[in-house]
Amino acid sequence: MNKQEFIDSVNDIGSLTPTEKLIVSYFIKNFPMLPFAKMDELCKNIGVGKATLGRFLNRLGFSGFIQFKKLVSQDLVQELTTPIERCHSSQSVHPQEGLLSQHFEEVMNNMEETYRTLSPHDVDNAVNCLLNPKGKLYVMGSASAEALSNYFYLLARYLRKDVVLLKADASTLPHQLVDVDENDTLLAISYHRFSSITVRCVRWFHQYGGKIIVLTDQQVNPFVSYSDIQFSVASHSDGLFNNRTSGFSLIELLIKGMSIHADKDQRFSRIENTFNEFEIFNRK
Repeated sequence: MNKQEFIDSVNDIGSLTPTEKLIVSYFIKNFPMLPFAKMDELCKNIGVGKATLGRFLNRLGFSGFIQFKKLVSQDLVQELTTPIERCHSSQSVHPQEGLLSQHFEEVMNNMEETYRTLSPHDVDNAVNCLLNPKGKLYVMGSASAEALSNYFYLLARYLRKDVVLLKADASTLPHQLVDVDENDTLLAISYHRFSSITVRCVRWFHQYGGKIIVLTDQQVNPFVSYSDIQFSVASHSDGLFNNRTSGFSLIELLIKGMSIHADKDQRFSRIENTFNEFEIFNRK
């Protein structure tokens, strides 16, 4: 079921109560996030009881929320697989011959698809948020996204102060998030299967008014209703693991944008002096 089919089904049942109008309005506005919604949280956001939502879905012809969600998910969420599923699939077995050219083509196709969809306006706005001197810049990514978040963090430290790398550790995360306010910005990086700790972190930022920039590989994701700017990067792969090249490229694009505007000379000198003091690099 897509959004238009949902609207058509609502029109078919005739008049709506004020409460049902609230449900319809919320569903239409947040339709892409419905496959990831939990009934308790959904009812809380709308301001209705579970029984009320259930009766409305019954009027539309569904047995309940689970059936409705499943039908919406079938249309919105593309067929996604995990590495273990690919491992057991014959489709993931490729001959060694032509590996180099096949991988190059895969990378270039992902890059072209990603950059076709990028909005210069979104990139400029993201760079401005990332450089906002009034607040801190938080960065988070878990699983394979952790490498990207760490890479961004190391380079961003050259360009501004108050950059915080959040670790996906529920026991210490509250200590890092306790001071978040409307002046702060979060760059959240999350790929398919969407780390639950990253989702909770994004919701926390949204609750306290911070700006949220999301980098993901699925346009349909649990961050849609919370993010201020969302970048969707292609990650298609014929191998066991999805391709992260476009994500790294976007990270470098944002860093390049920050470096153009940042007052960086003093920070660069200080960081280089620190490297020398601690003898980080071999100077032979």
